[in-house]
Amino acid sequence: MGIVKLIIIVLVIWLGFVLLKKFRKPADHTDQKPSTNKMLACSVCKTHIPENEAILQDGKVYCSKRCL
Repeated sequence: MGIVKLIIIVLVIWLGFVLLKKFRKPADHTDQKPSTNKMLACSVCKTHIPENEAILQDGKVYCSKRCL
């Protein structure tokens, strides 16, 4: 009867560690969407910036109003 108790105690402790790891683990990466922004180079200073932050004028790309 002693070996059965020992096995049950070990299984309970193991299950506790598994559950603890699961709840402490950060969320899976499946919720995050991959970035689809292209990087564009400024026509003046050649700094690369995301497409959604770029200033487009006359077919050219600018990183800021200063370069525009």
